[in-house]
Amino acid sequence: MEEGNKGKRFRIESVYYEFSVLKIVDEYTHEQYEKIAALNSKWSDYDFDKTDGYIYFDDLEKELVPPELTPADRKRFIEYLEKEIEVVNK
Repeated sequence: MEEGNKGKRFRIESVYYEFSVLKIVDEYTHEQYEKIAALNSKWSDYDFDKTDGYIYFDDLEKELVPPELTPADRKRFIEYLEKEIEVVNK
């Protein structure tokens, strides 16, 4: 684990997070979808831990859930992610 991630509370596999966009089914404008895709790409392509392939975070909703999601998509998205979140620091 990279030094900067040692204090983070949770982790999820970056590949699992990458496929979370498949849970998004509602309609979005092009601009909204670009923002959603950019957040997904940020974590799954760049900001994951390079030593083990996990994404480390403290707050699921603030860090990994795109704010542009509709309430229904938000619910599906979070439920999907919660299946694979691991607690690493309590």
